Amino acid sequence: MRRLLRHSWLVFFVIAAAGGCHRRPASMDDCVAVLDKLVELELEESGYRDPVVRARWADEARRRFAGELARCPGLLVKNDLYACLRAARTSEAIVHGCVE
Repeated sequence: MRRLLRHSWLVFFVIAAAGGCHRRPASMDDCVAVLDKLVELELEESGYRDPVVRARWADEARRRFAGELARCPGLLVKNDLYACLRAARTSEAIVHGCVE
């Protein structure tokens, strides 16, 4: 799971840096929302549904990816990022649909 999360997070940064139409600069809240959704989806795919476990994993991911989170604000994301994150059911949907 950690390898897939790391891969998804790195792909997010590569795609976001590429830019494109209908994009806006990401805020820190946008970056945290992407990371939190990736954690949520990875836990669901692994069968974890406990909110305590989700909160713990989200906190751990924020610590682990603190450097990436610090560089994230200003990268381009879709204007409708939050709607896309709500609709996403896989990490691939986020990487290829929400930030591409």
